[in-house]
Amino acid sequence: MTEIEDVRMVAQFVSRSHPAVITRLHNHIQLLVTSRGRSDDRLGPHERLQGPASRDETIRVVVACSFHPYTDDLGTFPPETGPVFVRVRVVGRRLPPTEPPLRTIGPPDAAIPVTEAEGWVRAALGEWWADYAYEYSDHREPTAPAAWFRFGVILDRTAAPMLAPDNFDWSRIDGPAENGVRKLASSAGNAFLQQHLSEVGPYAATARYLDPRTTPDGRWRVRVDSHSAYPGTLDTFTALANRLRIRGVVDTRFVPISLDLEGGTATLVYQLTGSPALYDAHVPIPTEPELRVLPTDQTWGARYGYHPPVFPLTADQWASGLCAFWSEMVAYGRIGDVRAPWAGRG
Repeated sequence: MTEIEDVRMVAQFVSRSHPAVITRLHNHIQLLVTSRGRSDDRLGPHERLQGPASRDETIRVVVACSFHPYTDDLGTFPPETGPVFVRVRVVGRRLPPTEPPLRTIGPPDAAIPVTEAEGWVRAALGEWWADYAYEYSDHREPTAPAAWFRFGVILDRTAAPMLAPDNFDWSRIDGPAENGVRKLASSAGNAFLQQHLSEVGPYAATARYLDPRTTPDGRWRVRVDSHSAYPGTLDTFTALANRLRIRGVVDTRFVPISLDLEGGTATLVYQLTGSPALYDAHVPIPTEPELRVLPTDQTWGARYGYHPPVFPLTADQWASGLCAFWSEMVAYGRIGDVRAPWAGRG
């Protein structure tokens, strides 16, 4: 039996064993995706997709789904697509078949074959969605058994499945995918997808609808100038500039335009999507020695731009903390002031 045949045999077993639960799960996913997360529909413990493995009744397989917010920030999608990344986690636990659902909260402890996990995913999602799904691996070998697996599929605002864009940042879903990403095999009857996979590959090409404000890898184009910097500030400044290039790192509406360093202060120019206004924010750029020493006075904001929770800090830690602080500010208002019309775009 081939691997694909094994997957389909497991999927048929799961579909026959749990038809009502699968229908409920599918409807739940569709409702949350098409409502843009505004639905209050929730799955109860008794509606969880779980049951004995296809070849070992002492192992219970549990499938859990969740949704990644602001999927638009993870890659380049066609305009007005409204993508949502649906996570599907499959775990194996060595439990009696009669164990109640609420007792399945312990860590996964029973390795299952990848074909078993993929079969449960194909049954849970259905053929159409599963044809577009991916597995993003942890540290294990791609074909090795494991106690847990991570899968995902991208659905548009109508709940139609999509291939991931070729610049999709998988590391921002659940951390780095150390062994890469694997596209699941598609159904033989899906001729359109089969042709795309053979001619283009497992991703959607983004070159023709790439946002001109972004680079080909999907990051913001930020104009950076540090020719007037104080000694010792460049590493910290560079860490902040690199952080700001990541889409959605401050807010999904936040579009950085330029970052200029003069002395020990940087000027950030940015926009918020949906508004024509430009904003200026003045940012203190600490030196590396200042990141290592706890200040004895109360000049936290003037020296670091926010109140760091720990010391010492690396440049990357400082930049990450500052962007997190800005996230809260943008959620309730803005950073800095409206830029004067005669000041240009920076």
